[in-house]
Amino acid sequence: MQQLLEQSRPLDVEAPIFDLSGYQFVAPSAIASLAALVLKLARERRRPRVLCPDRSVHGYLCRAGFFAGIEGAAEIQPPVSEYDRLHSRIREGSNPLVLELTRLESGAALPNRLNQIVSVLRKRFRYLKHDAFDVATAISEICQNTFDHNHDACGFLTMQVYGRGAKRFLQVGVADYGDGITASLARNAKYRGLSDFEAIKRATELGSSEHDDPTRGTGLYHLLAIAYRQQGSVQIWSGSAKIRYRFDKRQGWGFAVPSLPGVHISLSLHARQTPP
Repeated sequence: MQQLLEQSRPLDVEAPIFDLSGYQFVAPSAIASLAALVLKLARERRRPRVLCPDRSVHGYLCRAGFFAGIEGAAEIQPPVSEYDRLHSRIREGSNPLVLELTRLESGAALPNRLNQIVSVLRKRFRYLKHDAFDVATAISEICQNTFDHNHDACGFLTMQVYGRGAKRFLQVGVADYGDGITASLARNAKYRGLSDFEAIKRATELGSSEHDDPTRGTGLYHLLAIAYRQQGSVQIWSGSAKIRYRFDKRQGWGFAVPSLPGVHISLSLHARQTPP
């Protein structure tokens, strides 16, 4: 996603083009982030274009629900055929290794998707029931942030499983095109003036929120705690900062990146090494 933004600079032009030529792989987090950005540009009455000439990548994005998620918001080249559109609908939900891109405009779509994630963690990753539900709860809280901290914005959720056996890992992408972490925290006077890096770090601390309420500001804190416990990693991108947290490097790595509106989160978890 970072390379794509640096190449096309879509926020700086009236007719942004996202050229996926040469890409052989698009991660779930990038799918969710790109969908969120396309919708934001479309709502600003710009007409983004997505170019995807590679047939295998085009087919994967179709199966992953990306093109359906941005339908009507962008021109897609080559266009999605009626055959692909129909068969994507027929196959939706049938692949246990893929959770198709889901647009989050309310909490109504969340339960089914979270149940799919729990099922994958339990059956394919050997997670205990309470551990799998911990992950689903954390993801639910992150998705809920889209509704709690933004006005007239929607988010996206998607998932993919990679590898085989003990080398399997799951990646979940959650993204929205809302106000972002820095602007959200700045609604609380004690968090004003933070840089994007500082805002992300603050947001992962228990109780950091735009509200002066000790019961709020728990989502990212719990997500990191669960990722550490499950020996996974979390990457958070908001504004011009991206921080990657890993269970064995808890202070996080910070990166300066092209500015991206909203909040973009990638969660990676590994299969258990214990016998089923």
